[in-house]
Amino acid sequence: MTSSVPLDARAGGPDLARGIALLGIALANLVGWLHGSAWTVLLKQQDASAADRVVDVLLALLVDNRGFPLFALLFGYGIGILRRRSLERGERTGRFLRRMLRRHLVLLAIGLAHAILLFSGDILVGYAVIGMLCALLMTRGRVLLAAAAIVTLPALGVWGWVDGTVGLGGGTGYASASAPDYLAGVGIRAPDALHGLLLAPIEEIGLLSPMALGALMARGALLEDVPAHRRRLGRLARWGLAIGLVGAVPLTAVLVLDPAHTRLDAEIVLGILGVLHQVSGLAGAVGLAAGAALLAARWDPRPAARAPGADGGPAAATATPTPLAMATVTATDPPPVGARGPLGAAVRAVEALGAVSLSAYLAQSVLCLLLFPPYTLDLGAQLGSAGAAALVLAGWLLMLLPAVLLRRSGRRGPMEHVLRVLAGSSTPRTPRTAYAHRARGGTR
Repeated sequence: MTSSVPLDARAGGPDLARGIALLGIALANLVGWLHGSAWTVLLKQQDASAADRVVDVLLALLVDNRGFPLFALLFGYGIGILRRRSLERGERTGRFLRRMLRRHLVLLAIGLAHAILLFSGDILVGYAVIGMLCALLMTRGRVLLAAAAIVTLPALGVWGWVDGTVGLGGGTGYASASAPDYLAGVGIRAPDALHGLLLAPIEEIGLLSPMALGALMARGALLEDVPAHRRRLGRLARWGLAIGLVGAVPLTAVLVLDPAHTRLDAEIVLGILGVLHQVSGLAGAVGLAAGAALLAARWDPRPAARAPGADGGPAAATATPTPLAMATVTATDPPPVGARGPLGAAVRAVEALGAVSLSAYLAQSVLCLLLFPPYTLDLGAQLGSAGAAALVLAGWLLMLLPAVLLRRSGRRGPMEHVLRVLAGSSTPRTPRTAYAHRARGGTR
């Protein structure tokens, strides 16, 4: 059994980015629950109201094809952290890969259950299959990992092609979204889930591009050791977010100006715009991850502690801040200005949600299942993007408080606990320092 990092020692940046990505994925997944109206680009509804179209535009510019690459990048980053810690312990490569195989098999089982019982747009199955490939490449060196990120980028673009041309096919929603009862929905989702599992190594290979990129970023603790990488993170945030926004504009313009494709119905043009939307979304994901790292460091109540090797020395590639390193920071070092203010509290709440991202991801599907299908409240046929997005946002906000309470009690989310138990991980008990207690408000 291996030890997981205690919650107090987790870097805030990746968790903050995960918390943001959860909202993005939930908003993007609305297309899997709304039904009854013909699709246009990005699976939006052709006959949307003015309010719905405003929300559609915001989602197209900021969320669609941006949330899941960010989540995949962070998934790869997590694999990179696990590999880095494995090397620090002197663990053999074979043992590391066996641990990763067990972990990803558990995640695969959770993903299959989610895809069959809750939501046909599950991402966990693909993450489990491609994540194992990423872990294998992680043990083969940086060059091969970088090559994988580049080679699989066109496969990521294929999904963008589909998003650009989907309005030409006459679809009106996922079949499971309009199933008359729950068992009928399961009957639709189960074959799709098994089919997706069999073809995941081919259909989901595009996920390897952001995952491998995230694993490369983790080799140097890019999102964790902010003091050592502040300037680089600033450039990545500015350029990544700018490219992500600009690259989304052309396909969004089609959504606004010609949703019914009365003038623009050329598949190759729409497909190219979709690929641009998708690939630029990866740049946007990198920018958002970098921005989240900077934001988390800015509002972290703990004093800045540089990791060993943060000055660029030999240890920089593998070292991360440890509980012991954090304990050596004296209580007299002041936290950043405003770290305990409302914005700081909000940042830490989203970080807490990101730390239980698996549980939150599944909880979002449960909420949508209670709201949108015909056999529950049937809001999927009654609401457009605006109303559905408001409900999803409300659900995301409501999950912040339980996440904060779990963090304060030193507990992980229920599904994180299941994953760690079945995958053979544990959380070591470490003595709580006086400063750590005060830094979190002294309430735990």
